[in-house]
Amino acid sequence: MSARDVQAVIKASESVRHGTTVLGGSFTGCTCPKTRCGGVAAGTERGDCPEHRRAPAQLWHWDAECPVPTALTAARSAVWRGLAVFPLPAGGRVPEPGWKQLATFDEDVLPELFDGGRNVGIACRASAVVVLDLDVHHGDGPVHNGAATLRAQLDAHGLTDWPDTFTVATPSGGLHLYFRVPADCTIGSSSGALGPGIDVRGPGRRRGGYLVGPGSLVGGLPYLVEHNVPVAPLPGWIADRLRAEEARRRTSHPQPQRATP
Repeated sequence: MSARDVQAVIKASESVRHGTTVLGGSFTGCTCPKTRCGGVAAGTERGDCPEHRRAPAQLWHWDAECPVPTALTAARSAVWRGLAVFPLPAGGRVPEPGWKQLATFDEDVLPELFDGGRNVGIACRASAVVVLDLDVHHGDGPVHNGAATLRAQLDAHGLTDWPDTFTVATPSGGLHLYFRVPADCTIGSSSGALGPGIDVRGPGRRRGGYLVGPGSLVGGLPYLVEHNVPVAPLPGWIADRLRAEEARRRTSHPQPQRATP
């Protein structure tokens, strides 16, 4: 296959050029860490990219080679993994009103939903997942490390293996651990139920939580797939702990009784 044929195949896959030409003309704005750190512009990473090996005078590459996928590619990958997706604002993490109605598994509507560089949201209720958000907090107050907290919880339960499930690395240095739950699961979103530094995003009883999905960029930094394996079932001990915490909260803060009309 000739170089021109290879380029035609990549174009047909909806990929685009990233970076700049040797004369300084620019292609699309690049969100690839290779170019962001200057490696491509300096010519120091051409060996990692087939396009550079073939045409070293051009300091660009196809986005098919990017560690950070386009939003559309990332949304498709999430749907293939059984996760319902919806659009988040470009560069943002807060959804617009009506996002729950947009959550979908339909690949045909993804090009329209994820145009204009939008981020990818994952809807927990539609996806039937509970996600542990292992945060790293270095600001004012106590230092919280969600991964260390989970490790301590595993040790307390006599477990030596880290959960082997689909995992996403966040820009702050944290992790999102995805777990599959039954369709009727009502575990909601909470903070601290499993200890400091661990937030929970779940289906809930009515609304459900959401996550910023892999392939998104916030503050110019990407959410990346850290452990590319299937979404594992939620471990029983975690489910029991979260349900017990929810029951404790309902007992401590009972809902007011509505008057009978």
